[in-house]
Amino acid sequence: MHEFSIADDIVRNVLDAVKENHGKKVLSIQLEIGELALLNVEQVTFWIYELFKGSVAEGAKVKVRTIKARIQCESCGYRGGMNLHQPDSFQHAVPYSCPKCHSFEIHIKKGRECYLKRIQAVR
Repeated sequence: MHEFSIADDIVRNVLDAVKENHGKKVLSIQLEIGELALLNVEQVTFWIYELFKGSVAEGAKVKVRTIKARIQCESCGYRGGMNLHQPDSFQHAVPYSCPKCHSFEIHIKKGRECYLKRIQAVR
């Protein structure tokens, strides 16, 4: 149900922004979701489509861009992407580690975001 609450917040923001700008119809929205955001993108988009029903955003296209994870390792100085090859069911159960030295002393710089990046609407 975490995805439902995120989708609900996104829909409220879209509808509020369209109303403030005197929009008549939402054509599309663009989201950016980090691969470490602990969100199922298919569920988020499903709930957005469901919550758009009966509003000025019904039928709007939902576009999602994935933000790749970027880390910095405090042990070896590595900066870059992560190796996320665990099956989806285990991906978030295992602590993240540096792909170079396998240290757990890392700082996640990118990949946890969830942004409503753009709303395309007609006035």
